[in-house]
Parts: sequence; structure tokens; C-alpha cells
Amino acid sequence: MALYAVNKPLGRTSHDVVDMLRRLLGTRRVGHTGTLDPLATGVLLLAVEASTKLVPFLSAEEKEYIAWVSFGVSTETLDAEGQIVEESPKRPALREIEAALPSFLTLSEQVPPAYSAVKVKGVKAYEAARKGQALALEPRAVKYHEVALLAYDPAPVPYRIAPSAAGWRIAERGHKVELPKPLGDYPTAVIRLVVGSGTYIRAFARDLGEQLGSKAFLAGLVRTRIGRVGLEQAQEVETLDVRKTLDPLEVLSCPSVELSHTEVRRVMEGVPLPIPAKGLVALVGPRRRLVAMAEGDGFKLRIRRVFKEGA
Repeated sequence: MALYAVNKPLGRTSHDVVDMLRRLLGTRRVGHTGTLDPLATGVLLLAVEASTKLVPFLSAEEKEYIAWVSFGVSTETLDAEGQIVEESPKRPALREIEAALPSFLTLSEQVPPAYSAVKVKGVKAYEAARKGQALALEPRAVKYHEVALLAYDPAPVPYRIAPSAAGWRIAERGHKVELPKPLGDYPTAVIRLVVGSGTYIRAFARDLGEQLGSKAFLAGLVRTRIGRVGLEQAQEVETLDVRKTLDPLEVLSCPSVELSHTEVRRVMEGVPLPIPAKGLVALVGPRRRLVAMAEGDGFKLRIRRVFKEGA
């Protein structure tokens, strides 16, 4: 099972990176575990062949970002790619931003951006928005685990960042972030976020601006972690070594259960196991290979996906 962590470059789509790996490996069976917009950089987790069966589970992992949120204007796409559509004279003070951030920790729903892949009656929101026919999008469930202000500058600053015990931080030495071409010298907050699956950071920028009585857009974004996979583990696209794969058991955040040969045979037959576990569980064979993903109710494990390659 082959999993790769790559650092998606600025300006490329997630699909561009998937296509690159398809050509490199000579297979169409390549998927990723969460889209990054063209103007975002950072961790993109790619699954190949049998590993694509893990995509639904890895897509549900929490994600960490460092976001550059600029105040004073809003764009049609809510990032630096779109045209400026609204302006505000309000420039929030640092203390106002610090006071506003904790409210996101209790937020349970958020309206996605008009330029997003969310579908309404089979139509993708961004396709309608490009035609000037913005759809009425319903709020979607979101989860903000951590939100912290790292810096506040008169304009976007492409800091260096590095991992720490408390998550990724601005550092004198470390990964140099590449930001999109700035739309202007707008005051910009650098914010670290840890969020659940399906949370749009562009929507966060929009809502933070509104909450502060201003307008805002996402001036830059780097994804620093997906689950247990950090940016420090990611390979550069141009120099990707196909031999450097990630072990699925080191990528998955859920607990694992080791099975006997008899239990592995039962799993292959789809038989629930009387193991008192709760939630998502990775089932591992005698050779420490991933055999299946299962979900427990506290009394037994229901098999959700089987990997015959690991049996």
C-alpha cells in the first residue's frame, strides 16, 4: 500500500499533483485526501492503488493550517485569486482580533464559500458562481479545535515556520512559506488553526472580517498537517522519490487491534468480531500489515473496508 505526502506548490491545483503522480507511477488509481486551492500550499496526502480505499478515512482526519487573513477588502473568491468586490475602512486592532478568535471554537455550522465544490441539486457552487449565478448555500457542520493569533502585520509577510510541541509556529529557521502576489498593503493577521474535515478557511476569513465589522479575505494559506502527517514529512513535487512511502499504520490516527490468523480469516469473510472497541479501528494481521478498517460499538467490530493485500 503506497501513501505519499507532498508539499503542493503555489499555483498548482491538487488535481495537477495527482496527474503528475499518475504519470510517474503509470496508474490511474491515485487519489488525495483533501483539496488545496491553487493559491494554497502545504501537505497533500496521496493514495495509490489499494491505498485509495483509505481515502474516506484519511479525509476525515483533522487538519492544521497557518492562514494569512487580510482586512479592509473582500474578494469574490474570498482569497487573493478573485477580484475585489467590497471595501471597508475598518482596520481591526490586534486586541480585537484576539478577542474574536475564541468564538470560532464553539461554532458548529458555517456557510461555505460561493466558489467551492459544494453541490446544490447536482450543480457545483463554483460552476454557478463563474456564470454569475451564485447558489443559496446552506450552512454545513464545521469544527474548530484550535485558533491562535501568531502575528499581525501592516501587510502579508512570508514568514518561515517550523513544528513545535504546540503545533506549527513562526520561526527564524524552518520552512519558507510562499504567498500569492498581494492585492495591496492590507493589515494581515497570521493565524494557526486546527479544524475538522470540511471546514473552509476562506469562510473563516470572511466570517472573521464580518465579526470585526470589516471585510477580509484569505491572503495566503499553508496546510501544515493532516492527522499525524506533518509538512516536515512532505516531499517536494519536483524531486519526489516514489520509494519513500508512508506506512498506513503510522498515518492513521485511530487505534489498531492485532488479529490472529483465525480472526484475519473471519475478517476476510466479513464476519463481525466480538472485540469491545468503540469508534474507528485499524485491524492488523500477524505481520503488522493493515487488514481492514472497522467500527466498534463497544461490543463488536463491524467491518467497513477490507484490504486483501494485507491478509
